[in-house]
Order: sequence, then structure tokens, then C-alpha cells
Amino acid sequence: MPEAQTPAITVLSGDNRKRRLGRRIAGFALVGTCLGFMGHRVAQLGPGVLLEQASWPLAGAMVAAPVFFALSNRALSSAWHALADPSDTVAPANMRAIYGRGVLAKYLPGSVFQYASRQIEGAAAGLDHRTLAKSSLVEIALHLPSSLGAMGLALAFARWPLLGILAVPAVVRLARSPATPLMRAGALQLCGFLCFAAAAAVIGAALLPASAPLGLFAGLFLLAWLAGFLVPIAPGGLGVREAVMVALASSAFSTAPVLAGVLALRISSIVGDFVFSLFATLGRHRRPRGSVNIL
Repeated sequence: MPEAQTPAITVLSGDNRKRRLGRRIAGFALVGTCLGFMGHRVAQLGPGVLLEQASWPLAGAMVAAPVFFALSNRALSSAWHALADPSDTVAPANMRAIYGRGVLAKYLPGSVFQYASRQIEGAAAGLDHRTLAKSSLVEIALHLPSSLGAMGLALAFARWPLLGILAVPAVVRLARSPATPLMRAGALQLCGFLCFAAAAAVIGAALLPASAPLGLFAGLFLLAWLAGFLVPIAPGGLGVREAVMVALASSAFSTAPVLAGVLALRISSIVGDFVFSLFATLGRHRRPRGSVNIL
């Protein structure tokens, strides 16, 4: 007679329990440090400017914009997945969780800890160190053409709205197609930066005059984002993007709504990053149901 199959039992020793507890404490400490640093820097930007522009449309925009930033992280995480694990050896949900935790690490001074976090966690999940390092370099290189491409589409939307709208489905189809990992990653990054543009347009619609070209405002925001990305010592581009955005947009828009807009976009991006990180971490694949942990 065949022997009955028994569920796999994973026994955690005292050392394993201590390591697991230590990782959790370190993780909470990292999140707390990131949130504290972000809150301090946002306070330095002067939130009173945003309160002066308070309105119901702005309240709605402050709900919608973080959603677009979270969707951007979803697309950017898929782009990284296409480069770091093209054979899908790690479950997509787990790759999103790794990326999501790295999203918060970018707010630490130095702006390189998101890559270190993904390198360490990706290797622990079974991915090759060399492939992970190469994927980060390619990802960084793709940010320039992808963000500039999204900026071009945003500016095209300002002049030819129909052309800008028709271009979006084509980009989405390319991102979902069975193309090479590099092509898919580029298209997915473009989708992510288009979500940036959508967030900027939503905030701009709530703060700028009705006749203001939202495509121009979104395009300038993407250019400011790129400037912040190219300054690695600024955590998450804090301060750099706001200064560049004000300098670029003040010549085309009134100063007060621009100041409120850059602060609203910074707060929205932080909330979107945190929401994506939270849901990505909660959505990761757990151990198989057949296994039992004895703690």
C-alpha cells in the first residue's frame, strides 16, 4: 500500500525565531526612519501654502493623485521584474513586495538604498546577483528615455489632445505584448511615467485656472522629476524637484498655485509610495498551505 502523505512541517529553531524577529524589528525601524525623514522634509517645504489653496476639487485631487503614483509604482515594478527575472522564477507578487519595500528605502539619504534593498532581497529569493545588478543599471538607463517620452506625450496632449490620447493605448499594448524583456521594460516604464503625468494633471486641474494647459504642467513636472533623479544625494529628490518645478513653471503659471501644486504632488507621491509598498508587502505569496510553522 502507498504510504500516506503527511503535510510538510517546518520547525523554526530558537536562532531562526530570533533572526526572524530581528528582521521584523529592522524593517519597522527602517520604515519609521523613512517616514520620519519624509515628514521632516515636507514640513520644511511649508505646507501652509497648500492650506491657503484648500478647496473641494483639491481634496478630490489629493485622493486621485496618490492612486496614480501607486499605479506608477505598479508599472515600474513590473518593468524591473521583466529585467531582473525574465524567466519568472519568482512569483510576480513576491517581486512586487521586494520592489515595494525598496520604494520606501529611496527616501534615505543617498538615494541608492532602494537598489541595495532589491539586490539583497532578490538574491535571498533565489535570483542571480549579477542579473540583479545588471537589471538595476538598465533600469536607471531606461529612466531617461522613458521619462522624456512621457514628457513628450504630455506636451503633445497640450497641443493635440487626440494624438496624446491615442498614443496611450499603443504604449499599453506594447507593455503587455510578448516582446523582449528590454522592450517590455521600456514600455512599462513609459506607462509608469504617464501615470506621473496624470497625477500632475489632476493636481493642476484643481489649482490652476480652467484655461491652463495641463499637458504643459505635467510635462514640466516630469522634467523636474528627472532633475531630482539625477541628483543622487537628495533623498527621493526631496527639495530638488520642487525647486526646479517652481523655476520652470513660474514663467507660465501664477506663482501661488505652482507652489501649492509642487507641495501637493510631493505629498501625493509619498502617500502613493507608502500605499503601494503596504499593499505589495501584504499581497506577497505566503508559504504553501500544506506547511505548518511551529513557532
